[in-house]
Amino acid sequence: MHGVHALTRAAPRRTLARLDAAIMLLVIVLSVSSLAIWSSPRFPGLEDARALDIAINVAAIMIGVAVAILAWIRWRDTGKTVALYESSAFVALTAVNALMMGIVIIGKEAEFGLAASSPGEAPIYLWTVTRAAVAVILIIGATRSLRREPPPLPPAFLVVAPAVVLIASGVMLFGREASLPPVPGAEVFDLGRGGVFGVSPMSTAIAIFQVAIFVGFIVAAILLRRLYVRHGLVSDAYLAAGLVVAAFSQLHFALDPVVASGIVTSTDALRLLFYLILVLGIQAEIGGDFSALRRANAELTRLREVDAANATMAERTRLAREIHDGLAQDLWYAKLKQGRLTQNDSLDSDAKTTAGEVLNAIDSALAEARQAVMAMRVDPSAASSLEEVLRSYVEDFSDRFGVRAEFEAEGTLQRLPPRTEAEILRIVQEALNNVRRHADATLVRVRTERNGTISRISVADNGRGFDPAAVPAERYGLRGMRERAELVGASLEIRSGPQDGTRITVEVTTDEATRA
Repeated sequence: MHGVHALTRAAPRRTLARLDAAIMLLVIVLSVSSLAIWSSPRFPGLEDARALDIAINVAAIMIGVAVAILAWIRWRDTGKTVALYESSAFVALTAVNALMMGIVIIGKEAEFGLAASSPGEAPIYLWTVTRAAVAVILIIGATRSLRREPPPLPPAFLVVAPAVVLIASGVMLFGREASLPPVPGAEVFDLGRGGVFGVSPMSTAIAIFQVAIFVGFIVAAILLRRLYVRHGLVSDAYLAAGLVVAAFSQLHFALDPVVASGIVTSTDALRLLFYLILVLGIQAEIGGDFSALRRANAELTRLREVDAANATMAERTRLAREIHDGLAQDLWYAKLKQGRLTQNDSLDSDAKTTAGEVLNAIDSALAEARQAVMAMRVDPSAASSLEEVLRSYVEDFSDRFGVRAEFEAEGTLQRLPPRTEAEILRIVQEALNNVRRHADATLVRVRTERNGTISRISVADNGRGFDPAAVPAERYGLRGMRERAELVGASLEIRSGPQDGTRITVEVTTDEATRA
């Protein structure tokens, strides 16, 4: 009942209110039904149902083992003290169930006081001691956990010891049946095929002890509710509700102390309800674990994307620095030397023309190097929005290359993952570079808009256009833009025609961007 979803926050107020309402409703229903059963002329209502009795005990063993194992795993994962004590309590409870079930399987009910025709006192003593031990273990575990105190004993001993003690006590009690005093409050009634335990007036001492066990279960339920308030573990909430049922089961057992093979009473019905609540707790905890794993995976994916974006940005910054300190400086030096060469009067007209063309080429290369440095150093994740990054880039593009460039933003784009924003920026950069190199345009507009979950970014120019179907496959520009769009789950549309300008549109939905 306690898996990997162990490190949780405090329970929300709404969930806590639902738990309190459920427990209050449970108390009311159990109180009314118990009073109805106890006041019925047919009480104690013993039923001869061997198959049902076996089914209840098998279910109790299986669920008890599951709860004990999952509680142990929770303790190993989180170190929460209460989990270790819960494992210990359910080991003890399951051990007694398994012991009695084993006696029934080997057909030794009569020898150990479990036969309905010749019931003994030992099973009643053993069950009473077991329930008292379980209540005490849970109270101690919850109290120490609330105080943040570690277990006082080695974990293995704390879990195994109750089972060993209870099994040894059971064997001892079964073996000394004749020496046990009769259980006050129990007598034999005839159901037509032998005797089984019924109810007669109970001694004050036994009544007080049984009520003490009832109170112990209620106290344990209250403490587990407090743990649920602190840690928000669904399993603690279900176990708290289950212990309320266990408390009422103890009252029914006190008034109807029957432990015999094949006999089903109201105590057994409440035992079954207790284990059904634990099953629901296991299911809820597993569901919580899967939800936590999904959230953790989503967070890991996001962190991986952030790390990849940071690593990419660091590498781009390094390359930008190398270009600025190396290639750009060399181009600037070459430009200065070439400028002096063009002013040399000893050159003839043809040489001066060629020198001027080289100077223009160097100047263009230097502008492209500066543009590359600026593009590499742009970090979309560091800006307040993608629109601001695009606006800054468009303005710099217009200033550097003398092409009239305008930026329009309709609404505010929803923030996208860093990788998605980076790829969109690279697509826009490639589109603007194509406008400068090939379009022969006098105006280019970059526009962003949002339509519900769709973010749309477009680059349109009034240049000479081209036929997209006629672009050779080896031309990397358009193919690179499509590949970048596919990487982040976006769609890319290219509209162009001869002498009709070009429009490149990128669309990305919020869901696709989140998964990218």
